[in-house]
Amino acid sequence: MKNVANEFINKNRGMGVRMSSLLINLGRHLVLIFFTIIILYPIVWMVMASFKSPGELSNNLWGFPERLQYENYRFAWVNAELGRAIFNSLFVSISVVFLVVVLSMFAAYALAHFRFRMAIPIFLLLVFTMQAPVPLITTYVLVVKLNLPDNYLGLILPTVAIGLPLSIFIFRAFFLSVPTEIMDAAKVDGCNNFQAFLRVIVPISSPAIATVAILQFVNAWNEFTLPLIVVRSAEMRTLPLAIQVFFRQWGQVHDLGRFHLLPR
Repeated sequence: MKNVANEFINKNRGMGVRMSSLLINLGRHLVLIFFTIIILYPIVWMVMASFKSPGELSNNLWGFPERLQYENYRFAWVNAELGRAIFNSLFVSISVVFLVVVLSMFAAYALAHFRFRMAIPIFLLLVFTMQAPVPLITTYVLVVKLNLPDNYLGLILPTVAIGLPLSIFIFRAFFLSVPTEIMDAAKVDGCNNFQAFLRVIVPISSPAIATVAILQFVNAWNEFTLPLIVVRSAEMRTLPLAIQVFFRQWGQVHDLGRFHLLPR
């Protein structure tokens, strides 16, 4: 009789634990769903609003569009010259990623494995300049003196210079984690330092390369201030600058968040 009672108590206790775990998981999922809706709703609203006419956007701010206005996208694509702007952003971003990855890998490898007198001061200088604000006036004067305004190099070179300190820091930390026995084995096989770097270190550096490439591509793609002070013609505008210029030319905001496509 006592065994039956203990079994009954243990069974009820197990059911209580499972019910408590189920309620906790349900609460967690409800919280996640709530915050997901909060995050996704502005994006959904933006997409719906992009298919509305100016009048419908004023009168039906929160509802679904009565008719999909595909001409809104054609209007923006033509008047903002988005095709050219996307090409400029892609060209600048890919060029920045390539140059930063190549230059920072060589510099980081030298700082990680070679011993020379200024290695520590150079590394400390890079660390201190990682989060330093960019001197816009000095940058603009330098770009003008090099005759690079309204030029791809005027957009690429300063962005590369901004991205090098953090990229060198990331690559140096990765190279220090690579066992030295790998390099020693490559040298035993007849490789010099440069060959060992290309044939051994670079192939195993894909995690660091991916990290640096993603960070630099996002930074170059989203860069707005540098194109604003360097670019002078519509043909050289990057995507963030082209969108802002389009909004300033055609966007007119009234009270209650009403938006009309009217030329200024």
